[in-house]
Amino acid sequence: MDFLPENLQTILQNPTITYLQSTTQEHLTSRLSDLRATVLQPYLIEPLSTLLTSYSSSMPDLLSICLLAIIILISLKILDYACRVIMFWVVLAFRLVFWGSLLGMGYYVYRVGVEDAARDLGWLFGVVSGFVGDYVEKSQGKAAAYVGTK
Repeated sequence: MDFLPENLQTILQNPTITYLQSTTQEHLTSRLSDLRATVLQPYLIEPLSTLLTSYSSSMPDLLSICLLAIIILISLKILDYACRVIMFWVVLAFRLVFWGSLLGMGYYVYRVGVEDAARDLGWLFGVVSGFVGDYVEKSQGKAAAYVGTK
């Protein structure tokens, strides 16, 4: 105790501290055994033991249930992480396609001019409306043929 400062040595040599050091272990074990005998045994251990023994044939043990719950929680965390990673990459791809196409259209308009870009946009609109009109016409023809066969 020579290496401790003087104020700590006087505190540790106090009769109260020495008494607590000598009686703490015995006192603590007696108090814990009293706590187990008065509270834990009659209110927790015995009811749980009777519950588990009454359902022993059909109910799995408590360790298996806890282990299953932990495995489910860990797997859900892993699936959540995987879902977040996949959604990040999907959203990133859509954003890149959107902004890339927007920049590409801007560059195209800059390169050919506004009038030629509007003419090309009108041509593209005509092609798309032609495909849509053809699809609608064929689907109506198939629907009429389906109704006519009934």
